[in-house]
Amino acid sequence: MQLEEFARMTRRVISNQGFDDYLPTAIFPGRQMIMVLEGIPVDVDVEKAALAWASRKAQADEEFLVAYKSSDDHFKVARRADGKFEVAVYSIAED
Repeated sequence: MQLEEFARMTRRVISNQGFDDYLPTAIFPGRQMIMVLEGIPVDVDVEKAALAWASRKAQADEEFLVAYKSSDDHFKVARRADGKFEVAVYSIAED
């Protein structure tokens, strides 16, 4: 799965449920599994917590993507595949 594909999925969720309480969401395409991270303390960096959480939930070098709120109107999507990370920032509105 590519970053843009997961960003489109994330925008659909935001469109339906809003962005104020958006929680980091990871997808593990090989297992067809989606997980949500709840309970991040307010004093913890969301990006670091989301990446560490998704990495722990992944099996060995399994591909995963994780989306998390990065500002009031943007989110980031990070993808780990073949041991390498790539990250992009997306607006909650269609580009």
